[in-house]
Amino acid sequence: MNKKIGILASLCCSISLSMYAESNMTSQNIEPKSGFADKNIVGGIALFVNGEPITLHAIKQVENALHTDRLRATDILVNEKLKEAEIKRLKIEINDMQLDAQIAQIAQQNNMSLDQFYAAIVQEGMSLVEYRTKLKDQMLAQELMRKILFSSNVGQEDELRKYYNEHLEEFVIPKEVVGTKFVSHNKQTLESFIQQGINATLPDSIAHSEETLEISTLPAQVADIFLATEAKSFTQIFESGNGDFVAFYIKEKISNEQVEFEKAKNYIAQKLIANNQEKILNDYFERVRSRSKIVFVR
Repeated sequence: MNKKIGILASLCCSISLSMYAESNMTSQNIEPKSGFADKNIVGGIALFVNGEPITLHAIKQVENALHTDRLRATDILVNEKLKEAEIKRLKIEINDMQLDAQIAQIAQQNNMSLDQFYAAIVQEGMSLVEYRTKLKDQMLAQELMRKILFSSNVGQEDELRKYYNEHLEEFVIPKEVVGTKFVSHNKQTLESFIQQGINATLPDSIAHSEETLEISTLPAQVADIFLATEAKSFTQIFESGNGDFVAFYIKEKISNEQVEFEKAKNYIAQKLIANNQEKILNDYFERVRSRSKIVFVR
């Protein structure tokens, strides 16, 4: 991936999360009274949301940026005000330490040092202050979404236990994975070998070793990948701390065991929430909108 594109994608990804509710909260769109387009705008203000103004200029900016009509642009801005109000009501905060950690993670994902990352941001025409402000806004929105989703009935203990009891087979996992580890300095070389299959001639530049891995000793994200990868197939390629690229060919999974409910419930909650995310967010913000005061200026 081009590093400049990667940086933009990392921020755009956050932005898309923060605007998730905006793009999915249209079931209660603002219904303007007749002649909305002809309303007299007093002092440049088009409407108030719980006393907070939305200007005609702001509406026009959204229209132009998203190539949409005035009604949709207004709806987006109303939802943004509602989102900001909920962040304030729930006392959601992001401090500088959290922001710095997120930036460091994004830089690492782009295989860049912090200095390289900051330089790339500036090259893209965005000041560091502007970038930090935008990223903080998106982190606040993500935290709001997380609170909404995990406070829903879907995440309640009885629902989680019901799913567990009805899908016991889903929580039988192997204790160990037996396979071959392949390591290369060159990602493309490793990708090419994987595409050809396990029986292909192994290039001299790829080292390999037989491995038996205990699932319980692996980092959670890595363990999930091994569990999701079928036997007789390759895992995705990982980047090691020293710059090498690593992939595993899983020969077999052995010593199955039943995962206890207490260990499985976070996974279940995440799965149920993911499957019901749109409905949860829609229902939540419909309730927020119904108790909000939206006043058009005539």
